[in-house]
Amino acid sequence: MRTLGLFGFILTIPLLASLLDTSSVAQESSSAAPRSPQPAPAAQSTPSPTPVPEAHKRRSIPEVEDAMAKGEELLFKQHDARASIDEFKRAAKLDPWYGQAYMLLGLAQMQLQQWSDAQWAFEEAAKVEPGNSKAYLGAGSALNEEKNYLEAQKALQHSLEIRPDSAEAHYEMARSFWGLGKWQTAEPHVRQAIALNKDYAGPHAMMGNIYLQRDDPEAALAEFQECLRLDPEGSLAPSVKEIIAQIKKALGKG
Repeated sequence: MRTLGLFGFILTIPLLASLLDTSSVAQESSSAAPRSPQPAPAAQSTPSPTPVPEAHKRRSIPEVEDAMAKGEELLFKQHDARASIDEFKRAAKLDPWYGQAYMLLGLAQMQLQQWSDAQWAFEEAAKVEPGNSKAYLGAGSALNEEKNYLEAQKALQHSLEIRPDSAEAHYEMARSFWGLGKWQTAEPHVRQAIALNKDYAGPHAMMGNIYLQRDDPEAALAEFQECLRLDPEGSLAPSVKEIIAQIKKALGKG
């Protein structure tokens, strides 16, 4: 039985929440020195570590806060990712040390499937906040979409070194192994993602595919049904319903 081709980019609720959650960023970043942000994605050289200017630590910039507020309004309330990009770019230009500007820029670009641009934005966030596990997670996800799986694994390994309890990072790592055709190596990461967040639909769908690879349609059916239960109206749902119907027919249950 064929496996379900459903591992293209889907901005799931857990991944979205993870990329937006900055509550642990300050603590994660405190032990790592930031690096100078780059003005454009063309340069690939690694800058030398540079301390954050004391003035930046002590004050906010009104123009930056205005750009961020407008960008967030456009992205989250008006659902206009394209328009929000200009505001987040403006914030990052005014304050190149503001990691959250790069994070939201990358998130907006991911929604528009601008993978290489999103990769650059998340990598810039990681440069100014080297302890930000979400920045590496975003970069790894974007690299997975570019089918650059080996580089994705490097970014995701950084994320997992900082936050080994990240279900989203384990799932993205599994996606990179799946993309390389190494489903056996993907399996432990999928299982860990499920153990860390049982309400995360995507890993159940991938686990269903792994069971199909193992020629265990009963177990696969249970995983796909759990995926559908967790996210009945999500973008995965139509394909998951189709594969459930096919498995049931093959098992004589439909």
